[in-house]
Amino acid sequence: MADPYASSPFTYSDDQFESLQPPKRSHGINIFGNSSGYYSPLMMSSSETAGEGGQQQHHNQHEMSNFGTAPTSASGLGISMGSAPSQSQSQSPDLNQHHRLSSPETPHSFHNLMSGDTPRHTPAQGSFSPRIADSQGTPEPYSEIWAPSMPRSRGNSQTDPSATETAKQIPTTQEREIMPSSSSAQKLPKIVEPRHDEMDDEFDDEIFYKKFAEPPKGCSSTRDIHQPRSSWLSITIYVLSVYSTVGSGIWLVTAILQPRWGHQIASSASLSPSTATTLAAMLAKTIEMSFVTVFVSCLGQVLTRRAFIRKAQGMSLAEMTMRNWVIQPGSLITHFETLPSSSLTLLGMLSLTATIAAAFYTTASDAMVSPKLKSGSWQHKELEGYVKASYANAGYVREDCPYLFNITEDIHAAESCMNVQFSGQSYRNLLNYMTVWTNINQNGTEISADPKKRPGGTTLLFDNTTMFSEWIETEHSDVAAQFEETGRIINNVTLALPHPGVYGAATLKKNGILQPDDLAGVGEYTIRAGVVAPSVNVLCVDMDKAELAPLVYTTWPHAKNNNTVIPGQKTGWTGWTGEIPQPLDSKNKPYYLNRTDVDDIFKWGPKYERRPPVFQMYPFDYNLLTNATVYEADAIYTLGKSAESKNYTLCQLRSWVSPNCSTEFSISGTAGARMNAHCEDDADENAYRRSFPADQGWSLPSLDWKWLADQWRLSMDLNGGSVNNNASNARILTQLALNKPKMPASHPSMAEALAVYSSSLIMISAIDTPFRHYWDQDPDEFPGNLIKEGPGFLQAFNASMITQEYTSGHTQGWQNIFYVVLVLVFAINLFCLGYFIMRSGLVTDFTEPQNLFSLAINSPPSNNFHGSCGGGPEKKQLVVPWKVAFAPSANHYFFQDESSGKEVAAEATTTAREYQKPLQSSYKRLSMSRTWL
Repeated sequence: MADPYASSPFTYSDDQFESLQPPKRSHGINIFGNSSGYYSPLMMSSSETAGEGGQQQHHNQHEMSNFGTAPTSASGLGISMGSAPSQSQSQSPDLNQHHRLSSPETPHSFHNLMSGDTPRHTPAQGSFSPRIADSQGTPEPYSEIWAPSMPRSRGNSQTDPSATETAKQIPTTQEREIMPSSSSAQKLPKIVEPRHDEMDDEFDDEIFYKKFAEPPKGCSSTRDIHQPRSSWLSITIYVLSVYSTVGSGIWLVTAILQPRWGHQIASSASLSPSTATTLAAMLAKTIEMSFVTVFVSCLGQVLTRRAFIRKAQGMSLAEMTMRNWVIQPGSLITHFETLPSSSLTLLGMLSLTATIAAAFYTTASDAMVSPKLKSGSWQHKELEGYVKASYANAGYVREDCPYLFNITEDIHAAESCMNVQFSGQSYRNLLNYMTVWTNINQNGTEISADPKKRPGGTTLLFDNTTMFSEWIETEHSDVAAQFEETGRIINNVTLALPHPGVYGAATLKKNGILQPDDLAGVGEYTIRAGVVAPSVNVLCVDMDKAELAPLVYTTWPHAKNNNTVIPGQKTGWTGWTGEIPQPLDSKNKPYYLNRTDVDDIFKWGPKYERRPPVFQMYPFDYNLLTNATVYEADAIYTLGKSAESKNYTLCQLRSWVSPNCSTEFSISGTAGARMNAHCEDDADENAYRRSFPADQGWSLPSLDWKWLADQWRLSMDLNGGSVNNNASNARILTQLALNKPKMPASHPSMAEALAVYSSSLIMISAIDTPFRHYWDQDPDEFPGNLIKEGPGFLQAFNASMITQEYTSGHTQGWQNIFYVVLVLVFAINLFCLGYFIMRSGLVTDFTEPQNLFSLAINSPPSNNFHGSCGGGPEKKQLVVPWKVAFAPSANHYFFQDESSGKEVAAEATTTAREYQKPLQSSYKRLSMSRTWL
């Protein structure tokens, strides 16, 4: 670079030093911008040297011909390249004035790197010390600037008389004052006072100065700065750019569409969830790495091409460091001084954006693209399930029970199995219902009299799914309203259960629903099925003894009664059932037995074509009687007596399938499975009745259910009151009988308890039964409405479902912010790809460390960077614009700053004649191009 003091050589005011200066010569080979001739003494010919009074030896070699001929050694970081002393340097020493010269402002650590002991030195006879710079021919300004860090030559000897004499005549740093000549308008800085450390005797100042003055004649570029598209580097960058652009585009589209992978990603699929997550993270990382590579390459191309262009501003060191932001985001903190000057430019803002996008891309991919369990939206779908029997088919329930023994050896094996199944489930349901009410009482919760808001019951399906029932047809359940209308205490409730067949349909592979086991055991889904709901109706009426007389055998005329152990209690003899009138009279007409005051309530008699029940006796307190043998009946009846009232309670139990419900089935790998009956909701789009016209006729109470109910009451001995067994279940139920015209707030009513008690029977009656309200199979093909072999036939039903699948998408609303990262990466990738396509190839990226080092070390020093060689550049040096210059004949590239560009270009032209013909270069074409970024 040009020396700021080149136009004004400085000398000491002493005339004896001025007489020692050699005459200046014309400029030689010098592309370092120093046109003043400061370095010319280092490059004088032998004739010029001989003209100095015969004080110098004649030599015809090049100025560097003796480079390396002196004794050399390597010790730490020192370099020994001394030359033989001349005659003028062999004067006798003055030992009395000899003093030790210390090292300039060189860190102690620098000397410690070389050796453990600090070497001691004396002034060298051939060294270019700043103190004798004029006498030795070295330009004063150059020596004045570099003197604080210039050690002495190893060739100096402490015992050399001439060296001692020379040192004697040199003033100390404090004594010397460098005065500029009259032609200079600038003043050089004073030399910093050296520390009291020893000089490095292995450093040769003469060689050091020569190397700085020597033109780069050995650096002729072997390759052109431009690489065509067919080069391997260009192809690699293009491939990475295409991959990064396509990959980031796919990632962005995937994040927007949020595809559900279904069976493609599942525990049982070829691609497991963990593998899918790892694969997504790996692909995202490759996109991130390729993005960083492509953007840094694009940034380097833009800056380097701008440095070539003559009319452009070049590139600053701060702009060169922008690549570090993307590669090392932490450099924004550690080297924040580059931000103010570079981040406000268009390229700087783009680099800062790319840095943020690259830093958070993997995080954005994990939040927005990586497969994760996510619930979709509600969708309508037609599902199918297997059907094997009609509703409440006693024959199927009997065969389906897992009886232990061979049916041919024990004909009662199936019946025994059913009794265990019924009793076990029923007692569990009753106990759970009692627990619910007990907790309500302990918590002090107020229970409304509205039947719709009162607790329902629960039952277990397959011991792993909890079924929650719901009260329906509550318009008939208002006890107070019924009392006002009829004058009787009527407890009428209907309990609807979810259809158990939905469980089988949901887990059927044909329907393609991913189960929790397919989703690493943590998935879940919900189905709302438009199917019928099996229901049980319990109608209980408070009646006195006289009102019950037509239905009690012991009160009939000519009844054969026996006394019981209870005083005053009578019971019918063992053959009393044979005395009950037959269903048909002598005229073969239906006979409906006696009339009662409650015929219209229970719908008995000729009007309703239903026979009433007959009981053997009046039950005693806390006991129940049951009748399940009424001819062509669709119900069973229980008669109980509470100790709190003199009246009795007669209850009727019937069952049918309700069209006013839908079944909601939810299953979770962590919370388990549950089924709910969702009934009588006008907004329920999945209600079964919506699949049929409004005038559709619905099924009546099941006639088959009575036979299952009879087996159910046998399993728990609900007829134990005939022998006054005082059973616990009967005691609990009879205490719940209503004796006032209102629903109790502290406990359930008897009808509610009976409905929950029998809910297990309703659930078992509905397993593998139609989802519709009728059986539509040919009775001749399937006698008894039963399919004994095979899985049964498929029956479809409408459903809405929401499922969890592994989905590429976000799970939280705030994660939408990562869309910005994905968009930025794709947009910048697209920009870089377009930039590479528009260019004919690549140029050497001089922002890359290896290329930057090669170019910088072969470039002249710059005054703008004085003082930066140790601690690095300062803020004002970071914004110095640099261009890449080119010496055509020398085929040499080098850095030049804007302030010295013209001078360097002029000297490069002078230098070019001394080199061979250079290789063809693309520099001229690139320097004449334009830039827009």
